[in-house]
Amino acid sequence: MIIKNSPTILTIFGATGDLAAKKIIPSLWHLFRQGRFPDRFSVMGFSRRNLSREEFKKFIRKTLIKRGGAAIKERDFSRFFETFSYHAGTFEDKKSFRILFEKIAGAESSWGVCANKLFYLAVPPSSYEIIFKNLASVKLNLPCGGNLGWSRLLIEKPFGKDSESARKLQSLLSSYFKEEQIYRIDHYLFKEILQGIENFRFSNNLFENAWDNTMIERIDIRLYESIGVEERGSFYDAVGALRDVGQNHLLIMLAVLAMEYPKNKEADSIRQNRAKILETLAPWTTETVRNNTYRAQYRGYENIKGVRPASNTDTYFALKTELRYPRWKGIPIFMEAGKRMAEARKEIVLTLKHPAICHLCEVGPHEPNKIVFRLEPNDEIIIYFWMKKPGFEQTLERRAFSFFLYEKKEKAQYVEEYAKIFNAAMEGNRAFFIAPGEVAALWKFIDPIESAWDKNTVSLAKYKPGTTPRPAILQNTQSVRDKNAETRMSEIGIIGLGKMGANLAIRLSAKGWRVVGMDHFPDTTKKLEKNGIIGAYSIPEFVKKLSTPRVIWLMVPASAPPSSKTSDGQSKATAGRPAGKPVDEIIFGKEGLARILKKGDIIIDGGNSFYKDSVRRGIKLGAKGIHFLDVGVSGGPTSIQLGKFAIMAGGNKKIYEKIKPIFDAMSDTTSGYMGKIGAGHFTKMIHNGIEYGMMQALAEGFSVLKKAPFEFHLKDVASVYNQNSIITSRLTGWLEEGFKKYGEDLKKASGVVAQTGEGEWTVKTAKELGVPAPIIKRSYLFRVRSKKSPSFTGKILSTLRAVFGGHKI
Repeated sequence: MIIKNSPTILTIFGATGDLAAKKIIPSLWHLFRQGRFPDRFSVMGFSRRNLSREEFKKFIRKTLIKRGGAAIKERDFSRFFETFSYHAGTFEDKKSFRILFEKIAGAESSWGVCANKLFYLAVPPSSYEIIFKNLASVKLNLPCGGNLGWSRLLIEKPFGKDSESARKLQSLLSSYFKEEQIYRIDHYLFKEILQGIENFRFSNNLFENAWDNTMIERIDIRLYESIGVEERGSFYDAVGALRDVGQNHLLIMLAVLAMEYPKNKEADSIRQNRAKILETLAPWTTETVRNNTYRAQYRGYENIKGVRPASNTDTYFALKTELRYPRWKGIPIFMEAGKRMAEARKEIVLTLKHPAICHLCEVGPHEPNKIVFRLEPNDEIIIYFWMKKPGFEQTLERRAFSFFLYEKKEKAQYVEEYAKIFNAAMEGNRAFFIAPGEVAALWKFIDPIESAWDKNTVSLAKYKPGTTPRPAILQNTQSVRDKNAETRMSEIGIIGLGKMGANLAIRLSAKGWRVVGMDHFPDTTKKLEKNGIIGAYSIPEFVKKLSTPRVIWLMVPASAPPSSKTSDGQSKATAGRPAGKPVDEIIFGKEGLARILKKGDIIIDGGNSFYKDSVRRGIKLGAKGIHFLDVGVSGGPTSIQLGKFAIMAGGNKKIYEKIKPIFDAMSDTTSGYMGKIGAGHFTKMIHNGIEYGMMQALAEGFSVLKKAPFEFHLKDVASVYNQNSIITSRLTGWLEEGFKKYGEDLKKASGVVAQTGEGEWTVKTAKELGVPAPIIKRSYLFRVRSKKSPSFTGKILSTLRAVFGGHKI
């Protein structure tokens, strides 16, 4: 813990620059709000810009607002800014450092004690030497001695650009500072998941005894970024992906994963164990660089401002290596990272070896167990395993333990990590800062690759922005079972590329699947071709582009029921069968799929069709030898994009087992076989009916809160309700998000609530089965009647639909 009575002065060199604005000032604000400032704390900004105190205050406020702090209270901000002062000067000017010294001495005099001094360099490495020299000239690099009055230096990567420059930097640092004063930052070491790996291993007895080559088949470490180089052309073009994230983040992730149990919690013990692992990375030869590395650049990169003409800089790389450490020897390690990928995904995946004896593995699809440590899009740990399915059949199903770490308090990138960095530096905890031995081992591994690439030993490939390259080196050690599964099922056709269909197509394409797509609107199809989707513009062309046996996923809406209503608000169409014209037209129309597909082809209806329509279609297609599955999908466009949604399948069980790899690739959660044809859409229909009732209860409750004789902040109430209370749920979380996004009066929301028909179908079906469903019926009728009687309750329902489903608010 921070000693609250330890006076501390933080000096930020480059205080008005982009680095300080993006990372440092927001993280200090986070520390302040968490009550982590020492009782006597001063922040001194040092930069060349000539700013008055009021101008510096405006700069700090603007920075916080830009980084997501629009709701900051003026009283809190004033207290926060009281700790700040500003000093204009250049790094080359000795006089500026004398003035800095005098200001620090003045603060110490007012406190009556020699203060701790922390110096953060938000400046390029080219400025280090002159800053160190001038700090030393006024003896600010020297601690006062004893328990108080330390002097510490925080520096950012890159620690050099190669081994030689790293050695020079270390020599420069050691000329002015002792090693215990130097804190080298790799902010990935302050990410919760990476810090949690140590406890996952060493605080449990689940896997550690077999955390080695007896259990693990391969290790994948990947950092996919959907963003590009943007405005950083000059910087990035001199660095490239391998130096930018490979030389540090990826290798540090490996070190954390593979290090031995430290003999104690002392920083040196932990740092030495990380370095020891890195030193055992297999050395490179020209041949292994040629065979086991890959580099690529996204198209259009050369047009970015600051990028050299005909630049050979990598924006994506992949490599295969291994550790020569005894417990890890023989395990292939795959690392890849890049800009403008199909999705943002940062994770470590451990693929475990297939068991020597595996009962039921030959019955249905099977692939190895996996342990996933995921940093993005969510902080979570997932363990995939296989279990016998309940029932009489002797078959397996894939299941998952999924542990969602926490909901980030700060949404802005870097804030929590850098707050922890400053906290650790003030506490003197160096365990998660980089040691010199680690820096040397990192560059020793990277230098031979960069040298070979400079000689064009590995040619630079190109890839489309928004796609993820799949180089051969990443595929060559998959288990036989894994390869067979991908070979059997690696192509799909998708008709209907709206919000949900598009996200499914992009997700599968990013995973290396061949996706043929078609939409009612040609422009939609054309747009998705940029994401690697193979476009088709008629059903005959679509079918022709698929290899046999074809698997086709329909993600098109069932047509809305007619508007004419009975006295209780139900549409007259429900007296018989709800219409499903769009689906029927695609399957049975003049140029429909049923007229073109062959025996053995498979159609999956993933839309919200009425279950009786699905039964009818399945029977009709079955007579032609075409297989049909009806699949309910729940989660909304965002959940589909993240791979976190529910799949409810109906139809022939053998066909479900055959194509289950599709469902596994679509969603990180386990799909469920519901029963014979119609069961999938029946289950989804009831799901949506329940959803109507749950949403209605939330909306009515918050409408009462709105009218209550208290001045409730509804978003705060939603936030508290969602903190492990009985009604904590995704719906409550989405409601909180809605209030934050649209305001507590929900002025933009419509009091008229749209409905897609499934609530109506649930009410009708319950009546047919003789099951009372008053809550679902009333929630459905509320939506029907909201057209004539809009209300705040309706606004809440419309807001929920907008947040989780992307519907118009």
